[in-house]
Amino acid sequence: MTNGFVRNRFNRKVMKRMVDVRQRGIGVPAALFVITILALLAVAINELVSQNSETFQEEVLLTRAFYAAESGAGFALNALFPPEEFPRYQSELNNTAICDVGPRLYALTAEGLNSCQVSVSCVVDAIVDGVEYYTITSAGTCSDVTRTVQVRTSFEP
Repeated sequence: MTNGFVRNRFNRKVMKRMVDVRQRGIGVPAALFVITILALLAVAINELVSQNSETFQEEVLLTRAFYAAESGAGFALNALFPPEEFPRYQSELNNTAICDVGPRLYALTAEGLNSCQVSVSCVVDAIVDGVEYYTITSAGTCSDVTRTVQVRTSFEP
């Protein structure tokens, strides 16, 4: 009986070791799998943040170029139709003088629009029943981004 008891005890120890050996190795592959997944997730988030940053910078430049073009159109409208409070400005310029020359170039120095340039051109489209119709085209450029604003207006003398 002692022989059977020793044998059963020995078999239990061997079986217990065999079970321990099989279970011992699953933690390392699982940890490696989780670490790999987390690393891939970190790379994807980094790429997304990088793309958002580039998009934001491009949108800022697009907005600056738009406002530069809008300012150029405002310059042209002011030259075509000078405000009444500046009669000196009216008498010095012929109203259509801005349309008689080629495109005018402006380098903007205002905060937010510095390093932006504007090219403004004006064309008299038609004169119908004494009313002059103009098309003002203003292209604002900031860095490598350009936006164009086109204004159509008329002048009745």
